[in-house]
Amino acid sequence: MDYRKPVTFGENWSPSRYKVLPYFAIERALFSQESIDLILDLGCANGWNMSRFSQYGRSSIGLDVVPERVALALTHGPATIGSGLSIPAAAETFDVVYIQHVLHHIGSVEKALAEARRVLKPGGYLFLIETIEDSPLIHWGRWLYPNWMGDEINAPFTFQGLQDTVTAAGFELWAAGQYSVLFWLWETLPDQIPFFERFTPLAVAAERALSRYLRHLGAHCFLVARK
Repeated sequence: MDYRKPVTFGENWSPSRYKVLPYFAIERALFSQESIDLILDLGCANGWNMSRFSQYGRSSIGLDVVPERVALALTHGPATIGSGLSIPAAAETFDVVYIQHVLHHIGSVEKALAEARRVLKPGGYLFLIETIEDSPLIHWGRWLYPNWMGDEINAPFTFQGLQDTVTAAGFELWAAGQYSVLFWLWETLPDQIPFFERFTPLAVAAERALSRYLRHLGAHCFLVARK
């Protein structure tokens, strides 16, 4: 995904991707609940997730520490500059706090989770998508490249370790899963060169075959937890 321009979810995606990115089905099921209204997209970047939430008919507010990213996110809805370590919102404001590939950059995981819990309404949901080091390739890659697009990686996770951290923060796990054995190596390429999206079904087929036996080595995971 190119964080230097506003991007609308799905504009360059083959439907085959949904077969190997299981968190979208969980997301749709959760966001179909009538109790879900307002979402905080913590670390919103260019507003890609915000554009998807509006497609679900849900309202969202973006939050990011980089002014240039916030300016892009404003294309898709209200967004503001701020940190997940001190969320500029009153307690019990949001139905969902959505954090995608941001928690490992944030500095203090415990403080960020405490802030997420503070701004969630009773019964609200934390939706996490994270990169995990159950994958040897991710582990080695982070040793070689300890930052991503200028953001330092300072909180490496494993799938089980992240679940333990979330429950220790006072959340109750609602759903969790591990995925993307090797698909993560492919999925960002079509975002940079749209022509390659036509080959995504081949990458999806290879990923589905690998996942039958190697899902425990997946590079990504999702966790949904309730306050």
